[in-house]
Amino acid sequence: MTEVNPEAIEVERIVAAAGPKPLAAARQPVDPIRSAAGRLGGRRVHELAVLGREYEKEHGLAPGRERLKHLIKLGKRYEVEHGLRAAKPLKRKQGDAWQDFVAALARVIKPAHRAALEQLAAALSHNGVTDPPPVVPSAASAG
Repeated sequence: MTEVNPEAIEVERIVAAAGPKPLAAARQPVDPIRSAAGRLGGRRVHELAVLGREYEKEHGLAPGRERLKHLIKLGKRYEVEHGLRAAKPLKRKQGDAWQDFVAALARVIKPAHRAALEQLAAALSHNGVTDPPPVVPSAASAG
């Protein structure tokens, strides 16, 4: 006769009582905040695509090649035109760097030299000069 192992029977009974493992328990837990943000982002993409189609109809445009990206871009433009979104602020001009540098330097330099630097800053702002002033070698550095 075959011997029956009571421990093996007990393990089989526990496994059978537990039933099959659900798939959700095997996966890593999902962050509810991230999943909600993903749903909102997807909803926003679809909303922009609809607005992009509206923009195409209003302006008589043909569909673009990269359809979804193009519709999203047009949807954002539609929102700006209809006051549903604020326009993106323009980037600052590149030519203002010297003027900003001289103005900042005038705020931290010694009071004795501040007047000359403020005159230079005023000259830069009034003349629209974007190049730095020419460097003139002084007598002290020549020796």
